[in-house]
Amino acid sequence: MTDYTYHLMTVDDHDEMYALWKDATGIILGLSDDRDSVSSYLIQNPDQSFVCRTGGRMVGTILCGNDGRRAYIYHVAVAPEHRRHGIAAELVRLSTNVQKELGIQRCHLFILNDNELGREFWHEMGFIDRPNLNIMSMDIQ
Repeated sequence: MTDYTYHLMTVDDHDEMYALWKDATGIILGLSDDRDSVSSYLIQNPDQSFVCRTGGRMVGTILCGNDGRRAYIYHVAVAPEHRRHGIAAELVRLSTNVQKELGIQRCHLFILNDNELGREFWHEMGFIDRPNLNIMSMDIQ
């Protein structure tokens, strides 16, 4: 059985995280995923994001934070050869427990419309589809 360890995410994890995210199905990377933006996010949302490692290698991530009202999950990724070992579920548990401790009552996430595998996972975790909501975006830089 593989030993997995979970740690708070730091900006020093960025290069490994980015490589994992880049290879993950269902994750689209953008300008806000660069090292400086992730560093800023982690400073704004301390102790809320985690990584999973085995044998010194990063095999899972969750980027999570809140706006003081709602929590938001981004970039849950697990290396393909380590899926179905409970890593993603543990990462979600760690991050949502922090949100509970902070008094946050609801958590949102963004998922691509065609990500059926991801949708199945999130349903198993207790998340529900919100057909009455759509996301709208605007680039401001």
